[in-house]
Amino acid sequence: MPPFSRSLQAARAFGLSLFMMTLACQDSEPEEALEQQSPRLVLEPGQLVVSITFDDARASQVNAASLLEARGLRGTFFVSSGRLGLPGYLTLAQLRSFQAAGHEVGGHTVSHVQLPTLDVDSQRRQVCDDRVALMNAGLRVTSFAYPSGARDATTEQVVIDCNYNSARESGGLRTPDSCAGCPYAETVPPQDAFAIRNHGSVQRTQTLADLQGLVLRAESAGGGWVPIAFHEICPGPCPTSETYGINVSTFTAFLDWLAARASRGTFVRTVDQVIGGAVKPPVNGPPLPDAGTPPPTQLLKNPSLETDSNADGAPDCWQRGGYGANAFTWARTSDAHSGSWAQRLSLTSYSSGDRKLISLQDLGACAPPLTTGHRYRVSAWYKATAAPLFKAYYRNASGGWVWWAQSALLPTRGTYGYAEWTTPAAPAAGLRLSVGLALERVGTLTLDDFRLEDLGTSPFTPLEPGPPPAP
Repeated sequence: MPPFSRSLQAARAFGLSLFMMTLACQDSEPEEALEQQSPRLVLEPGQLVVSITFDDARASQVNAASLLEARGLRGTFFVSSGRLGLPGYLTLAQLRSFQAAGHEVGGHTVSHVQLPTLDVDSQRRQVCDDRVALMNAGLRVTSFAYPSGARDATTEQVVIDCNYNSARESGGLRTPDSCAGCPYAETVPPQDAFAIRNHGSVQRTQTLADLQGLVLRAESAGGGWVPIAFHEICPGPCPTSETYGINVSTFTAFLDWLAARASRGTFVRTVDQVIGGAVKPPVNGPPLPDAGTPPPTQLLKNPSLETDSNADGAPDCWQRGGYGANAFTWARTSDAHSGSWAQRLSLTSYSSGDRKLISLQDLGACAPPLTTGHRYRVSAWYKATAAPLFKAYYRNASGGWVWWAQSALLPTRGTYGYAEWTTPAAPAAGLRLSVGLALERVGTLTLDDFRLEDLGTSPFTPLEPGPPPAP
């Protein structure tokens, strides 16, 4: 598949500015970095290599890097370029210091999306433009990890076409309670370099003995490769909301134990050191299909939530989002305001955060453009036993999605009713828009028939005297 000639304009501008800053503090030309080639690792019989990997660019991973370095170990950090510098996430300066210390930085898509839910061009933008931005920032990027391990044959080919050397999935190796027919370790080289197997992500309920068991069973089975995926490094016991976290004391004890096993043939290497190979040139993703065309009156795609082409329950161009400590269920329901389908959210317990249905936060195939200074009116039909509210997010130049604004609480309704909300003037930092309805308390919310309109620069747009006709 030929390289694409242009990428998303904002991602290109972001990458170019970072690249110029990087040149100012580098002694060598970027072409020299592309010529660097890692030798492929060769194991002796019975040897085991362990890769300590980290997903999602969590800010707490700075502590993990320091702990690794103190023991002569190095890790692989899979990052989403659009999240860098946002609250709770790593910065580019930290990643550059990681690389200077011998750690590896890998790609994880621009905005951490499950790739198979997107069309192929959107997948290319997420994978290719993420690598372009990281490499233009002076980072050596050869390894990729699929967000949530979600992949299919199309996604795997996209990663290959974006010039990665490898990609890690989630699962495929045997544990005491899963994948009974699977091996205990990946082979070196792996059976599929773009579907590298592991034991899934480390969870807060796993103990030091559990982590040691991943290594001991692989040693007993004859060696090979065990990539271990961490996320949050909790300073104390991880809260119940942090499913993929590990207490720093448990993590430290595991590193101490692992470092001592080098004498029996078990050692730690980054993913790039295991796979080997040259750093291939960056490849841009395709341009946005709507570049240069005026926005339609209805800015949302699939606004009545009817189409679900992959049958996963979530409507195309929408995502079921949320955060915090709460319990919830989603359903695709035939109890629709119009058409055949609506979405139903049940929040059964609540301590913090929210749950919401919002328009898909992608790089532009579904997310409508945002114009500086313009106001936007979002409306929907809903019924609810607890007060919902509208929420709006914008995408910045690096591809990260940022909370922007929200409405006041809306009334509860036993039958379908109409609600609308007008946003503040769009900030200059916003390039794309995502909107939807959320719950922040126990109750149910059934929602359908959204609409999003660009109201221009009018300082005030009154509410309509009545709802528009049902679509």
